[in-house]
Amino acid sequence: MRAVISGTLLFLVMVCGCAEDPPQPVTTKAIYTGAEACATCHLDSYKEWHGSLHRRSMQVPSIETVRGDFTQNNTYTYRGMTSRMFVRDEAYFMETDGVDGKREVYPVEYAIGDRDTQWYLTTLEGGRIQVLPVYWDVREQTWFDPVEGLFDHPQGFAPGDVNYWTNFGRNWNFQCHDCHASQIVKNYDPETGTYATRWTDLSINCETCHGPGGQHVAFWKALPDQVPARDTTLVNLQFLSSEQSVEVCAQCHAHKRIIKEGYQPGDPFYDFYEFEVLDSEKFWADGRYRALNYNTLAFLMSSCYTVGHLTCAGCHDSHHLGPVRAEGETRAATYNRVCLNCHRMDVGEPVERHSNHKTVGCVDCHMPPVEEVKRIGIYDHRILSPVPENTVRFGIPNACNGCHSDQTPNWAVSWVKTWWGSQADEVAQAEAIVLGRVGDLKALDGLVALSKDQSMVLRASAAVLLGRQADDRAEKALIYALDDPHPMVRTRAIEGLMVQGSDAGIEAVIERLDDPSRLVRIRAASMLEGVNLSRDRDKLSEALMEYRTMVTDLLADDPEAQVQVGIDALQQGDDRAGEIAFRQALKVWPGMPDAYAGLGTVFIRNEQFSEAVKMWREAAARDSTLVAPLHRACELWEADIRNRFRTRPGTARDYTDLGDTYTLRDSLDMAIYWYRKAIELDPNYAVPYHNLALVCAEAGREEDAAAALDRYRQITRDVNAVRELEVLIRERRQRPDG
Repeated sequence: MRAVISGTLLFLVMVCGCAEDPPQPVTTKAIYTGAEACATCHLDSYKEWHGSLHRRSMQVPSIETVRGDFTQNNTYTYRGMTSRMFVRDEAYFMETDGVDGKREVYPVEYAIGDRDTQWYLTTLEGGRIQVLPVYWDVREQTWFDPVEGLFDHPQGFAPGDVNYWTNFGRNWNFQCHDCHASQIVKNYDPETGTYATRWTDLSINCETCHGPGGQHVAFWKALPDQVPARDTTLVNLQFLSSEQSVEVCAQCHAHKRIIKEGYQPGDPFYDFYEFEVLDSEKFWADGRYRALNYNTLAFLMSSCYTVGHLTCAGCHDSHHLGPVRAEGETRAATYNRVCLNCHRMDVGEPVERHSNHKTVGCVDCHMPPVEEVKRIGIYDHRILSPVPENTVRFGIPNACNGCHSDQTPNWAVSWVKTWWGSQADEVAQAEAIVLGRVGDLKALDGLVALSKDQSMVLRASAAVLLGRQADDRAEKALIYALDDPHPMVRTRAIEGLMVQGSDAGIEAVIERLDDPSRLVRIRAASMLEGVNLSRDRDKLSEALMEYRTMVTDLLADDPEAQVQVGIDALQQGDDRAGEIAFRQALKVWPGMPDAYAGLGTVFIRNEQFSEAVKMWREAAARDSTLVAPLHRACELWEADIRNRFRTRPGTARDYTDLGDTYTLRDSLDMAIYWYRKAIELDPNYAVPYHNLALVCAEAGREEDAAAALDRYRQITRDVNAVRELEVLIRERRQRPDG
């Protein structure tokens, strides 16, 4: 993304894009006009932008904008779920399984994407804009399910899954909003759980890259004709530093977390966003994508950027996908021309001599396609030489075997060594990340070396991984990293030091509570919360206020963030605040096991054992690793019931509850004993009959189950309740281990 510039200036940016210019002042008053306001004076630029992918990032459906076949090839079935797409009165619709799995017809209100794939959106209750279940492959001209190309999931999504199309995982307001329209404010109301999201343009408009245009428009409207004047309220990327220029594109082209809305080009980027780094399994250890992680992080590792200060504008113009292709020129030749602006070689077939190949271009070896990201054309932006030895040792794909798929990686290693020599440094870098991710002490020297690398990405990755190294040298390197000039490195150093948890490390982190970067301040505050500080409490309170405001406002619709707030509150002994946060997480995503587990902990701490068991049961039903704490909660509930017997006789309700504690621990015989004990005390109490019928059915005691069901039917006289019980009994009988 960058401003429109003349052909001569474009050439200068490509060749001389390394030059560092002083940042241009940016206005702080954000008055946005929308792209149409730019067309009056900048018609040529507007026309070029109007045909660009940025303009088509999100559109209202029409015969011109919809790429999918809604008339002939218009049904698609995946894993038993069929969707039918159709047009009625020039409006677009999708008939598919809805919230509860029943068939519904939904209007297609928006379309995302245009080049590789196109997704379709509809609005559900509460202003939730959801991505409909099947997408269109523009290149293959076919429908597909996201599991087949975008999600790493072994099977289709059921209505209870977070990524089922009506649920949180496919919610545009939270997941996609910041990159598929301009100047979006999501306006989530945590009290009602609803959105009133608004935007300026359904596109990536001029002001996304140049800043708010209100003052610019007002300036020129106020001037008499023909009076020369200069207006500096808009941003021109050529006057930004290389880092600021790349950050303008990183608003969208990066895997990141939003920590504040309202970024304008030239602003301190890390007051608004945080990148993921290489401790994440979403990346190979050398920085190559393993999923849809976008281009920025890889590009920031490239020596073209770290040494040459190349920017995105050095190869791309935001008004079209790449450099202008000469008539009859191949794509490879076009990019060779761009690369050779900086990488000068001898006259006469320089690429062929350099590469030892006759038919490849620069991008084929140094920016190969990323095959892991299916159905979307992504190219590796590390701009790195192929390292087949990393394939041999760590399974990382390489460009050589991408073409020579009939050969082994060892074959590629031998040719690389013959032509270009050892690649020991590149292998050592990947090895440090691979070993560092698992906390192997053999990674220490490599991580310490990476913590001083030119790339901020490698320094930040090393910092977070050094936290897993139990060694004094790791702590020393992390304390040193707290003074790194880049906010991402300081942030990850804070994480590393707090994982280690030494007094010296904590003291060093305290110094970052008033860091000039918002990202660093809120990370220090969030990780120091719960630590009993002997000094700088005012700084902690101020930074915590900043952090909590972010979580309760911007991240109120982020269930993971809310769960973390709940955990922090419990660590502080504030059970009420914890309960509020966990319930807010469940308001956003009712299927989140960690939120149920958090509520279970709150209830146990307040000796509300029956409520605790309910919550842990919900948690364990969604995450099998939480069965053990469910059993522990049952044991505590049992102990609480038995303690009550010391002061008063047991009731039918007590004995039924005891039976439940054993049912949930799969001790069916003991459960049956206590349910019968409850029935002896009160033969007209319906609940133990209900539970006894279920347990007997599960234990294979058919006659006892039938007798309990019959008695329950007589007592309740509730036809619907009986039918529900009958269904549950049949389900128990059909279990493979029942």
